[in-house]
Amino acid sequence: MLNNTLLRPIKIEDLDQYYMLLNSTSPECDKFVGGKKTITKEQFINYLNRITTDTSREDYFILNNEEIIGEVVLNEMSDNGGANIRIAIYQDCNFNKGFGKKAMNQVIHRGFNELKLHRIELQVYAFNSRAIHVYEQLGFKKEGTLRDYLKVDGQYHDAIIMSMLENEKKD
Repeated sequence: MLNNTLLRPIKIEDLDQYYMLLNSTSPECDKFVGGKKTITKEQFINYLNRITTDTSREDYFILNNEEIIGEVVLNEMSDNGGANIRIAIYQDCNFNKGFGKKAMNQVIHRGFNELKLHRIELQVYAFNSRAIHVYEQLGFKKEGTLRDYLKVDGQYHDAIIMSMLENEKKD
């Protein structure tokens, strides 16, 4: 199953499908990424034009057997060798199958080996223990906590900052 997990760059031609996918994510996906914002098609066109031309980021769809199941993004790449990474698997039926771990590993490999980054960081909400476990398996280390960073259903949750340095990556 994982052998068919591929990444492909998000392109402007993906507009309609991407817009539909983001508007049909599962409630659990929305919770893990901090909520869902409603945007108009025009706002989305502007967003997609920006991300497909921004040289400080690389946005990829995660595909399983040619079906788009999520996205992984390496962004905020800086001249000092740092970057941020984020991921979303759109539907619960694709959780716990290794797709996210494989996609993250591919982008981390690209970041360190091809883009010559020194540091990749991420934020994860404290209630997302499954993601924290995967990130630790990949080699990320916890560095700090943003207390009461996200409010969901009237309750505050911490965000955990994790990072990996180029010499800490696991191949």
